[in-house]
Amino acid sequence: MAPVFFHFRFDYLGTKQYSVEQSYLRELASDTEYFGYYLAGLVADKLDEGHSLGYSHRDYCGMGLEKNDKGEYLYGELYDGGMMIPSKFTNRESFVEWLAFQSTASLARLNDKEEFYRGNQTLTRQRLEQFIGQSFGKF
Repeated sequence: MAPVFFHFRFDYLGTKQYSVEQSYLRELASDTEYFGYYLAGLVADKLDEGHSLGYSHRDYCGMGLEKNDKGEYLYGELYDGGMMIPSKFTNRESFVEWLAFQSTASLARLNDKEEFYRGNQTLTRQRLEQFIGQSFGKF
């Protein structure tokens, strides 16, 4: 699900109505189930095959995953389709260990200082499952 950015509004009685954006961020925050070793391993397999995960368009493209020519697994912000200042994992084991203990909520950037980045094109369980071509649903 891609984020939609609207501001909250007030109804005719002056009651604050939640925006689509706020609902989306609450949904992201509620998904705290770890991705687990199995999904993390399948994502690493896909990266090992030379695929990368991320959007490629003008300006900020969200968060992505890729594997570089040195064999390092990378997680970071994408701008204009290229990764900027990524976190690096020097081997498969450390990457899988890290990703296994992440969740949609932990990768949603919900505490980012800049509101623009909160939930904006972040990695979610759904995106990871689409990337590997499998869906596991909720356990």
